[in-house]
Amino acid sequence: MEEVIEEELMALESIFYDSYSKLSENRFRIRIDPDVEDEGGGGDLPPPLFLEVLLPEGYPETLPQFDVSNINNRKYPESVKSAIVEGLLQQAGQQRGESMCYNLVEWLKEQLLSFYALKPPPTPQVDSDSEDLGHGDARPGSGAMKKETNAKDKLTKAQKRRHFDKYGAGSEKPRGWNWVPILSHLGQVPHVTSSVQ
Repeated sequence: MEEVIEEELMALESIFYDSYSKLSENRFRIRIDPDVEDEGGGGDLPPPLFLEVLLPEGYPETLPQFDVSNINNRKYPESVKSAIVEGLLQQAGQQRGESMCYNLVEWLKEQLLSFYALKPPPTPQVDSDSEDLGHGDARPGSGAMKKETNAKDKLTKAQKRRHFDKYGAGSEKPRGWNWVPILSHLGQVPHVTSSVQ
């Protein structure tokens, strides 16, 4: 059985050279780009899908395990990921007893566009300022907090005048205007005493 797995992994590596990564002796990851040549372009094209496959002991009689929880698949909703895994398991069940990884990858490449179409439509974003007006709460993310942070960013008239007097309107700032005074900086570093014998 180990020979079957080894031969299949070698065949997959030679076919999907750039998209194939061997993770362990019986586990691999493959990047699947959707097959969109026959589609009319435009539309909402799915991003590449990274599929991890574990070929267990007893493969091909035992079905492979599929994992699409890779961080690169974050654009796929969980419902689409579970539908992909279910579809792969169903296809693998029909091919039990044969070397099936290449067929499964090709099937998924053809079906990826239809799986991606299952994703729920984006929900419209509600402006939190319009929700929180008049409530007077200061929760993080509420309109009251946003007003406080915006107030901190604004300079008063006196602060603007001092800044203008010091630096001018559009002139360059003098060299070292934001440097940390070296003596005060060194005063913050803990003093290490070394004992010389």
